[in-house]
Amino acid sequence: MSILRILGLASLAVSFSASSQPVLSSNDLPQGGTTYVRATAIPPFNSGNLEETGADLTWDYSGLEVANESNTEYFSMGDASLTTQFVFSSADHFTAFELPDLGEDFALPISGATNYQEFGSNAYKTIGLGITTDIFDLPVTYDDEEELLPLPLIYGAELEGSSAYTVDLPELIYYSTSQTMTIEVDAWGTLVLPGGSYECLRVRRDFLAMDSVNVAAAGIGFSLPREGTVYEWYAAGEGMPVLSVQTLADLPANWQFKPNTSSVHGAPLLTTDWTAGPSPLQAGSRLGIFGLEGRRVVAMDIQGRTWFDGVPSADAQGAHLNTKGWPSGAMLIQDMVSGQTARVIIR
Repeated sequence: MSILRILGLASLAVSFSASSQPVLSSNDLPQGGTTYVRATAIPPFNSGNLEETGADLTWDYSGLEVANESNTEYFSMGDASLTTQFVFSSADHFTAFELPDLGEDFALPISGATNYQEFGSNAYKTIGLGITTDIFDLPVTYDDEEELLPLPLIYGAELEGSSAYTVDLPELIYYSTSQTMTIEVDAWGTLVLPGGSYECLRVRRDFLAMDSVNVAAAGIGFSLPREGTVYEWYAAGEGMPVLSVQTLADLPANWQFKPNTSSVHGAPLLTTDWTAGPSPLQAGSRLGIFGLEGRRVVAMDIQGRTWFDGVPSADAQGAHLNTKGWPSGAMLIQDMVSGQTARVIIR
């Protein structure tokens, strides 16, 4: 449930046209069939004044240092199962996410999870998730959809929202979460990163949540409160935030940004020093991964399930993988030495 407010539009419109602040639409947010590369930064000694709000600001984070890089792929709904497409017929795309790690003693009987997002009439939101077990796939609709951003994204927009959902697998796991959030586009201006500068809208998200977990097989159950603030900078055509900062105990602890060597890629994402193909190909066929001889490779589906992890076989034609038993759909192939990833389609 959400309440959207645009504050002072009459007066803001005059300053917008004079100062050319950004106004972003759904086309500037994550798009299905696209991979975004972001870097985790070493938290800087000087984090600046994150609390500052207003118009025509300058944020200089040109000194951010990369700790590691990762790819986030947003899949088009055509890559989802027919059941999921039916349940989430209004969704625009989906993306995989990692489940919480409770340790080996409390391993969840779930092998993968995905979020399904929709561009609504006044908000970009998550409408459900998919849970994958070793036995079946389970689409879970939200009891209360999670608002992520107001639409259009414009300085002064505010969104008060809430969300809730429950996953109940009898004799396996019960998990529920509920949260409230306040989202505000509280500033705009120029963001300077190591790879260049961006004209951005800055979004502040304050959230308060409660998670409840019961793992029947392990005989454990607990509830865990969560709260915090996330700052995100959005720029035209960049999809994901070009910078995001999450505070922990009021300290800006988690930093992610668009690095200077990265860009937005349409699928399939192929690296410059190795390739994977052919794509699409029939399950059971030979998948060539040329240039990865003698290197550790991981093949993973969009639910996060691993289908190969090791050094691939190689012959006179190069390194290759046997796709026998692989499911239909998108498969991610990652070189664990460089972290580079390619996507192939299994039919």
